[in-house]
Amino acid sequence: MQRERKTAFKMPYAGIDAYNGIQLLYGEKGGFSVIMHIDNPVLQYSADPEAYIAYQSVLLNIIKILGEGHIIQKQDVFIRKKYKPIPANEFLQQKYHTHFEGREYTDIKTYLIITRQVKRGAFYTFDKKVLADFFQNIGKVSDLLAGAGFDPKYLTEAEINRYVSKVLSMEFASPTIALNNMRCNDSQLNLGDAVIRCLSIVNTDAVELPEKVGAYTEKQDNKGMRDFPVDNLSFLHQVPGYKVIIYNQLLEIPSQQMTLNKLELKRKRHLGVPDPANLMCVEDIDMLLVDVARENQLLVNAHYSLIVCANQEHIDRATNFIEAALFQQGIIPSRNAYNQLELFRCALPGNGVELQKYDWFLTTADAALCLFFKEALVKDEPSDFLIRFTDRQGVPVAIDLSDLPMRTGRISARNRFCLGPSGAGKSYLINALVEQYMLYNMDVVIVDTGHSYSGLCSYYHGKYITWSENKPITMNPFAIAESEYNIEKKDFLCTLISLLWKGSEGTVSTVERDVISNVISGYYSQYFDPDLNEKNKVAQLNFNSFYEFALERIPEIKREEKIPFELDEFRYVLKKFYLGGEFDTILNEASDKSLFSERFIVYEIDNLKENKILFPIVTLAIMDVFIQKMRHRSSQRKALIIEEAWKAIASPLMAGYILYLYKTVRKFWGEAIVVTQELGDIIGNAVVKDSIISNSDTIFLLDQSKFKENYKEIAKLLSITETEQKKIFTINNLDNKEGRARFKEVYIRRGATGEVYGVENSIYQYLTYTTEKPEKNAVEVYVKAKGSYQDGLETFVSDLERSGLTLEAFVHQVNNTGLPVNSFVEYFKPDFI
Repeated sequence: MQRERKTAFKMPYAGIDAYNGIQLLYGEKGGFSVIMHIDNPVLQYSADPEAYIAYQSVLLNIIKILGEGHIIQKQDVFIRKKYKPIPANEFLQQKYHTHFEGREYTDIKTYLIITRQVKRGAFYTFDKKVLADFFQNIGKVSDLLAGAGFDPKYLTEAEINRYVSKVLSMEFASPTIALNNMRCNDSQLNLGDAVIRCLSIVNTDAVELPEKVGAYTEKQDNKGMRDFPVDNLSFLHQVPGYKVIIYNQLLEIPSQQMTLNKLELKRKRHLGVPDPANLMCVEDIDMLLVDVARENQLLVNAHYSLIVCANQEHIDRATNFIEAALFQQGIIPSRNAYNQLELFRCALPGNGVELQKYDWFLTTADAALCLFFKEALVKDEPSDFLIRFTDRQGVPVAIDLSDLPMRTGRISARNRFCLGPSGAGKSYLINALVEQYMLYNMDVVIVDTGHSYSGLCSYYHGKYITWSENKPITMNPFAIAESEYNIEKKDFLCTLISLLWKGSEGTVSTVERDVISNVISGYYSQYFDPDLNEKNKVAQLNFNSFYEFALERIPEIKREEKIPFELDEFRYVLKKFYLGGEFDTILNEASDKSLFSERFIVYEIDNLKENKILFPIVTLAIMDVFIQKMRHRSSQRKALIIEEAWKAIASPLMAGYILYLYKTVRKFWGEAIVVTQELGDIIGNAVVKDSIISNSDTIFLLDQSKFKENYKEIAKLLSITETEQKKIFTINNLDNKEGRARFKEVYIRRGATGEVYGVENSIYQYLTYTTEKPEKNAVEVYVKAKGSYQDGLETFVSDLERSGLTLEAFVHQVNNTGLPVNSFVEYFKPDFI
């Protein structure tokens, strides 16, 4: 039996040196390399063709900066990882992270290696000037990358050593690296339990590439991705069964004149034997030479290879997928597999010099860069105010909706607008948002009309205030301190009185508004200045005293100014809010003072939404309570969330006040969020457009497919570009449902651009947020039985899992008995058990 021959793997490096604090990796033949970690600036699903073209332009400029005698090596490392929960102190957040524990996802690391070559066969000699020139160019490259958003970072000596070890072990997911013996054969490399296959993307013998190639390709499918720009190698995101893939992209910049001379010589040789094949070669060379001359293009030698690492049982599936995807792109990969070790060695950083002539093919720099991978995945943002959603893969990603975009100028105000049809998940989204708001120093006030937030309010022990005829929501907007009386408060009261008199759809003339304003000024002057005339003295601030004062003061104004004013109409309409009237308590009894220090308040006014008189009045008064809260709680963030109740105040009469509210919240570290579902609510409504949308720099859009036929109007109103529309119509349309709980996707635009995220949560959060009445009732049964929302949730989920029932069946059983499912065990347990 023949014994297997063993040889030591010879490293191609001489060592690491430093120059001006930057580490240089020296090859054994004297070439030296600088290694940078970069971020591809084009986000996956960005839908922006200009971003791909701009990326290509940056790389082309790098080639021009470096010039002849350099190799540019770019490596995109695709790593399969398992999600590890982040430690959390809060119960629902613990359950959130546990929900995703162990879920597989892809991470991408990108490195740029620039190598200064030594002439082949030449003896290396140290040249200080060559080194200085090299680093001068590297500085230019670094500045160019930084300016284009690549965030370049030079690797330290320890990081270089670790990077090389990771490539050798093909282990990028684990913090520990163990090098293993490698067994080579004609088709693959065996590395412990893993298998490595090296695929050369271009068969240099035939160079079977598409006739035309661009910086990106446009994806066509029937699920919302029509004419959708993606990377030419975007299929690498979907490769099944792999552990690590290194996409090794190399460009060698040869002597331009020498290369042109060789091409001319080759052309003449082909012309010498005039057969069809030779004539085609001459034609190809002529086209290339014309491009070089006319477009001033650079010639480069290119090489692309994929180093795929997987377990033995998955390697065929992974490589077959890659070959099929390349074939669909018009690329026939090389079938030559005998040089597996050679291709693997050339994937080591800075070791492109080992590639043989048959591994390179000649092309223009523009064409070569088209096959460079350009995409990145969404990552956590650098901020202290993070809200977690999921990326399109289904793992948590944290973004800052408020502070970071304000600092960077992406937005100028924190206000938000949310649009989505019924059933799209608007309330679920806002629940998920508010739950995370409560983790920070934030006060939240919600005006709701559908009991969507009762679960979350109960969980956080907030104030849940509902309207009923026996216990109406009351407030006294007239009772203020002298220091609080200002032009804004006066305008609010003027709007309130106008609303009481004319209704939300009414209009107030300039004269009428001036009279009301005059009365308000006199009313507070009489109260705050005790030395004034006793005739109209105000003893107590409330609507009753204001009504009495107005009925005495308005006739005086009419006589003095000789102006018309419908006093009888004013007196009669407002009488219902005065002492003894139908609604006499609403504006005369002060609201609970503890509300100013309460962190979470929900005003549930569903019972009022059909009342055209009270609905706008109560909504407006709640908004005033929020403004007072803003002034009292200056050290807290604040959020006012108005669900469908916003319709009550979206009238010309209240446009000025809404505009004031939106502009004021910014000064007090606050934000206003309006949530709606009806397309007709926003199209053609001047108040929505001028007061709400124009002051909302963040837009939440849920499934828009129902609006697709009329989307031009929405796009115009919300200033949505064609590029952003392409992203929007991918909502809920990707093949990313496998292995995930129920979730909905949302497009979040901050400033001019946005991204699509998933709203996926644990079963505990789902049960807290749910708006389904049977589910809410079943949870309440458990909460009541266990004494706290948290204990009720834990027991509910535990019993659900133990029962083996579907959630629907379990909820039905709980609601039928009105008791927890396992309660009969407690009641009938024998003494001996």
